Amino acid sequence: MDQFRIRSLTESDLTQIIKEAGGVRAHPDANSRDVKGADYLLSNSVIELKGLDDDGLAKTERQKKLAILFRENVSNAPVIVLDRANLTGNQQRNYDHIIEGPIKSAVASARKQIKQSRIEFPNCTHSILFLINNGYTALNHDELVRLVADRVRKDTDSIDGVIVGGCYFYSDGFDHFFIWPLEYVPIKIKSYPAFKVLNDAWNAFSEKFMTRVVRGELDEDLLKGPVVDCEFEREGVTFVKPAPPLGFKSDFYRHGRPRKNSTGLEKCPPVATIIAGMTRTDWESFRHVLPEDPGLLTSHQDWLREEQKAYECAEPLKPLVRIPVNAGSWLTWCEEHKISHSLQSVHLYALSLFESRIQSIISGAREIKESGLTPIRYIIVITDEIGQDRANDLSHIAIVRLRPYDDPVVKPLIENARIFHEYALALASAYAIAHNIDAVMWKCNKRYAWI
Repeated sequence: MDQFRIRSLTESDLTQIIKEAGGVRAHPDANSRDVKGADYLLSNSVIELKGLDDDGLAKTERQKKLAILFRENVSNAPVIVLDRANLTGNQQRNYDHIIEGPIKSAVASARKQIKQSRIEFPNCTHSILFLINNGYTALNHDELVRLVADRVRKDTDSIDGVIVGGCYFYSDGFDHFFIWPLEYVPIKIKSYPAFKVLNDAWNAFSEKFMTRVVRGELDEDLLKGPVVDCEFEREGVTFVKPAPPLGFKSDFYRHGRPRKNSTGLEKCPPVATIIAGMTRTDWESFRHVLPEDPGLLTSHQDWLREEQKAYECAEPLKPLVRIPVNAGSWLTWCEEHKISHSLQSVHLYALSLFESRIQSIISGAREIKESGLTPIRYIIVITDEIGQDRANDLSHIAIVRLRPYDDPVVKPLIENARIFHEYALALASAYAIAHNIDAVMWKCNKRYAWI
């Protein structure tokens, strides 16, 4: 999914674009100067170039602050999406303050350099910050524009306008997509006269760059892969800022774009602990056939006590499922499968009944829809698909009982389990058998899905 690589934009690239627009280096002797000035002169403006080259979410201190902020809203989930929209007003301001660190540094540095060059070039009337997003992929273009504009307005009156641009690379493993936004953000002057010619030069450069990409002519510093989920771990919780969805279906991947699966699961793990359920009459029948087998214990009451202990030790992701068995059917099954009579074969028989039942329930499971009919009583399984890795999906399972003229009764069984849809569907089906429910309904929440 991330084998294809391109190179990042360089200062030489931006210098070429400025020159094509009619600009020049402001200080050709920059390397020998004692004080730093701005990078370029274009028309009657001073332009300082700044690049966001690093992943802002890779900083440990920033991760710590974000984790604390989002845990205020979601305390128990093992995966938390870093979505600003889920925060309150004050929390959103805190989020911006945390996430804008590299932007704040760039603005502070640019302010000083622009001031210096405006002293040296008094005929210039405009001061422009040119910001390129090369590596802060946790921020898309619109987020970056908003944060830069807000930061400049708070920090300085020395910058008249900001130009924000970048090359954003997206890939689903088959198709590769590039967007080259360039946007002027007014701060003190509404319109920047030189932006049109600069934008034309930018577009011309991007076309040449993409032509070289298609022809395979870029062979230096191919380190930039497609935008992927940004994620980090803090105290056992995974925090994810999903990569933006491409927003349209793939013509190649008819069943949806492929997602990473770092769970390591190649098949569904066991979703139940199976126990052979016996009435007193059944137990006596089995004892008659297996008079010496100590596994049947000394009485039906002892058998029930062991069953109760098993219930108490069962795990949420592997619930105890009691499968009723009777000796006559078991004997027939043993004969058909040429299996000797033993308590082990009783458990194998119960397992075979469970497998047949769960396969039937899974195959009959239906997606729940607002306009569709639903049973009076069913198991609901909802999976929140999060980003590009199925390991970050969260699933929830509950029993639902509909009531006429009243809200349904919902009994949660599993909440925020870190399991993907197919696994969750099998687990829900096991719970259906355990609770003697015939129907399973499902829904995949695509709010943060990679589509």
